[in-house]
Amino acid sequence: MKMNKISLALLPLIAVLATGCGGDDGDNGAAGIAGVDGTNGVDGSNGIDGSNGIDGSNGTNGNLAVFTVQLTNLTYSQPFSPAAIVLHEPGYNAFIDGEPASVALEQLAEGGNPAELMAEALAATQYLDAVTTDGATPPRSKGSVSTLLVPLLDIDNLRISFTTMLVDTNDAFTGLNATDISNMAVGQTMSFMAPTWDSGTEANTETASTMPGPAAGAAGGGGASAGFDAARDDLFDLVHFHRGVLTNANADDASKEGLSTSVLTEADRWDNPTSRIVITRTR
Repeated sequence: MKMNKISLALLPLIAVLATGCGGDDGDNGAAGIAGVDGTNGVDGSNGIDGSNGIDGSNGTNGNLAVFTVQLTNLTYSQPFSPAAIVLHEPGYNAFIDGEPASVALEQLAEGGNPAELMAEALAATQYLDAVTTDGATPPRSKGSVSTLLVPLLDIDNLRISFTTMLVDTNDAFTGLNATDISNMAVGQTMSFMAPTWDSGTEANTETASTMPGPAAGAAGGGGASAGFDAARDDLFDLVHFHRGVLTNANADDASKEGLSTSVLTEADRWDNPTSRIVITRTR
């Protein structure tokens, strides 16, 4: 009986000791909600452009001879149209005295347009190089300098042809026909004085409706429509030396020379030669 009373007295102490002992850890809690993404950073500024590279040196014209050509208008009042300049071998002719003009020459001589003459030269087997001058050449002035290139192997038989219209005429032109400029030395210059030719394709009526230049324009005509006409009304129809314009001066005096249809004045007359053409070999 005494033993039982002691055991019962110890029970509260045992209970206290039991609660002092550590039990198992509890389960971890659930993961928290992810935070909101941060905003993007500001773009960086562009880098500085690099400097340009150095230009390469100019090339050289290899095995080519270089020529310059310059026209001088020697007339008092006749403008010259853009000119066709052709370097070629023998066998090509822009015109031949005493033979009919080609349609290409007719277009230049009547309307001042060198395009067809250039195309004709380009198609020739003797062609080497060709250019047109930079616009018209006024009276009493020099035109721009044109540059042409020719293979060195071809300079021993080189020819130049040059044609430009006297604009205040029906079909007059000046220039050179297959002129020999063979074997020019570097630095050498050749100068040619050229007369005026009549293409023989249009009658020299000198009216405002048949000439393209400023004289006809001042009289109420002129312009492109007054230039080239495919119908040929000059009975001669052969290239020949031009005798000069007549003008309207003295048209009422039967004892003197004059042309009643003409819109030209004495200022539009010329003495031959009407042009100087200077060729220089620069390389």
